Amino acid sequence: MRRQLALLLLVAAPAAFGQAIPGHNWSITTSMEMEGMKLPGQKQQLCIADDAEGPDAMTGEDQRCTMSDVKSAPGRYSYKVTCPDGSGTGEMIYHGKDSYTSKMTITADGETMVIVSEGKRGGSCDARQVNKQVAALEAQAAVGMQQSCSGMVDAMLPAGLDSANCEAKYKTQLCARLNTQEGYRTASERQPTGDPSIDSGTLSSVEKYCGVAAGSTQKRLCDEANQREDLDFLGAQCPALAAPIAQRECAGRSFSTPPAQKYRDFCNNYARDMMQGGDSGMVPKTQDVLKEGAKRLKGLFGR
Repeated sequence: MRRQLALLLLVAAPAAFGQAIPGHNWSITTSMEMEGMKLPGQKQQLCIADDAEGPDAMTGEDQRCTMSDVKSAPGRYSYKVTCPDGSGTGEMIYHGKDSYTSKMTITADGETMVIVSEGKRGGSCDARQVNKQVAALEAQAAVGMQQSCSGMVDAMLPAGLDSANCEAKYKTQLCARLNTQEGYRTASERQPTGDPSIDSGTLSSVEKYCGVAAGSTQKRLCDEANQREDLDFLGAQCPALAAPIAQRECAGRSFSTPPAQKYRDFCNNYARDMMQGGDSGMVPKTQDVLKEGAKRLKGLFGR
């Protein structure tokens, strides 16, 4: 979060502001000190409307940082600044009409950052045109944010939503997706890795994030699949409900009495599971008669 704030403040130097057309190009160098380190200065060329001065010029089109308690004297401004992840104070001094220096001291997560900017005025420019360009960039950034948040929903990664400061609607979408077979599979098949961002997407973590009881999602989806006799989902995710079907439709079958067509894929998977030791628990290992049926089905279907 501190990195996001630092990047935000580095680009919060004077930017195109207001609707006025007359403006001038400003060459701006911004540097930052944090945690005993000084980051190299970043340079940029920006068009500043001639009627924008002081903190107004500094905030520009970016409304995420706000200035308050502004006090002014000839050529000098002091103010308070509040950003999403920190707050502090600042001072801006004009050296005639052609240059200025500014300094902001921001505290975020218990650490202090000092942002220093130096600006020099150049030739004239069309501030309105620059505003259009800024608006286009902001729109593009908004689309990128939406795509990122939607990607976290698809991947079932709550930590990604939090780190990207996604809107509340994306949490609603992620929790709704948990209640679908696709979303549930994504979470239930994810194994812990030790990476908090990835592990936030395990089934137990997602259920906790969405405020539902542990195991309740599987029970509901399995009950629904059982009512529809959704064999693919039952076989893969619902061993307790799949076992009776396997015993009834698969065990003891022979070449002359194969399973009904609708159960053949299900029985294939059952046979493969049993020949691999029944690791998925789809059918109890202790039922020797079912094991024998599995062997026959494996020979019958060749899988």
